Amino acid sequence: MSFDSGSQLEGIVRGFVTLSGGERERCDIMLRYCTDDPLVVGLIVSRPGLASACWVISRDLLSAGLTGTAGIGDVTVEPVAEQSNPLGVLLRVRNDWGESRIHIDHQALLLYLERSHAMMPFGSEAQSRQADAELDELLDKEQDPPAVR
Repeated sequence: MSFDSGSQLEGIVRGFVTLSGGERERCDIMLRYCTDDPLVVGLIVSRPGLASACWVISRDLLSAGLTGTAGIGDVTVEPVAEQSNPLGVLLRVRNDWGESRIHIDHQALLLYLERSHAMMPFGSEAQSRQADAELDELLDKEQDPPAVR
């Protein structure tokens, strides 16, 4: 995991996805956090020979899922303990085409989230200057609204 320009944290962890038939397949999971968008973590799941799948998940939801089931509806996160495997975190993402189940090592996700909280402490996201600048731009009455095409 590395810091880029003081505002981005990226890390790659090994995990696996559970396919619709129940079989598991190893994958690499890129975690990407940026203080310019402090409320979310990007997850890019890569499997050999297939296109990568990308999701943007609430950082608070990932944190809550470390200790218990969190989320409702299309995205849930929960800790899982399986025999002969280290403690993990199961991320379920549902859509019209089905459900993706992504398994991440609990310790790796915990460490990653701790590092993201060192960059932008929990609860201080709303005070982010970037968020304020974007809000000011949206509320600027002097500007013409964006064109709808």
